[in-house]
Amino acid sequence: MFILKNCCLIDGVSAEPIPDGMVAVREGKIVYAGPYEESVCRANPDLPVTDLEGKTVMPGLIDAHVHLSMDGAPDNFRNSVLDTAGFNVIQGVLRAQRDLAAGFTTIRCCGEKGEVDIDIRNAVREGLIAGPRILAAGKAITITGGHGDMLPGETALDWIAEVADGVDEVRKAARRRIKRRVDNIKLMATGGGMSPGPATVAQLNEDEMRAAVIEAEKNGVCTSAHCIGEEGCANAVRAGVRTIEHGTFLNEETIARMAEQGTYLMSTLASFKTIKYGPEGGVPDDHRKKVEFFAQKHFVNLRKAIAAGVKVGCGTDCGTPFNYHGDNAYELECLVEIGGMTPMEAIIAATSVTAKAVMQPDIGSLEAGKTADLLVVDGAPLGDIKVLQNHDAIRQVYRDGRLLVDRDSGRMPVF
Repeated sequence: MFILKNCCLIDGVSAEPIPDGMVAVREGKIVYAGPYEESVCRANPDLPVTDLEGKTVMPGLIDAHVHLSMDGAPDNFRNSVLDTAGFNVIQGVLRAQRDLAAGFTTIRCCGEKGEVDIDIRNAVREGLIAGPRILAAGKAITITGGHGDMLPGETALDWIAEVADGVDEVRKAARRRIKRRVDNIKLMATGGGMSPGPATVAQLNEDEMRAAVIEAEKNGVCTSAHCIGEEGCANAVRAGVRTIEHGTFLNEETIARMAEQGTYLMSTLASFKTIKYGPEGGVPDDHRKKVEFFAQKHFVNLRKAIAAGVKVGCGTDCGTPFNYHGDNAYELECLVEIGGMTPMEAIIAATSVTAKAVMQPDIGSLEAGKTADLLVVDGAPLGDIKVLQNHDAIRQVYRDGRLLVDRDSGRMPVF
């Protein structure tokens, strides 16, 4: 319960900031957000008031595509195979806390070894550990030999995906995820950069993905699809998948369909750090060459999607090579530098747009009645979006109205 005043207020929906802003929070909910109002203080005399001396207050950021079981190592496939799921839980807690300390109050997982994200989510919900709000997917769903089924033997074993071939098997796999009370069902529509074989090849087909979408929608669960190649992108969009991850080879017909249907795009631009570090960084050569090939189309098609009115949110693919947990805000810089967004548009993409994409309407903006997920930032991200990558600038992080990170007092989650 508190009031913050004398701040530059970014509410996550408005095109312009409020220079003399004020936010009042009671019992985890926002009761007022807007220009300074003395009447709000008089109506809430029990709430302590903090003068922020011009700092920025904005909604907590949302990353709609992370992997808590992956560490950002150049060739993290080896660790993914060797580490047990139990060890991954411990690592995953620390990674989630790094995301929180970086200002990301909500993260959505998109395929985890041993479904460790479900257990970490439950521990955060029950207050056993400090962490961001976690939207869990458990294992992704892939075909035999598809993206995520890279281990020897007949199935993906205990890695990030469950194998399902045909409509009935995919439907049953989706139901298993729902039985585990997931928040998101992740589908592998194409090959991928970290898997052997061509990343552009279509894998789960339209009918298979539609079966999963039907099960998810009737249970109020979000769906996402890993999409690189043109055919797989089109299949996922026609199947009704809610969020397209990557969308590298989107064609104009599929872009138009996305805009018409309201399908969201998570462009995961941060995953292209692989190119920056190159072969000297230790990335396997086949993976690096794939990503370099992807980049030729990915950036162009993202701009086409934005121009066509496709709703673009924030997803980083955090955990992939050199894409470290805690560095998530680099995606906002990429949305500005590569996607052509303004800093305000990038912030809105990473807050209210992504909240709607992942079916969390109670977060993502600072409006009366919404859950109080917010950041206090020492700096002006509207002048330089890179400010959000400076951890020292993220002075306070509130989730559900609770102060979980306070660099002024030294309060930090353990990591």
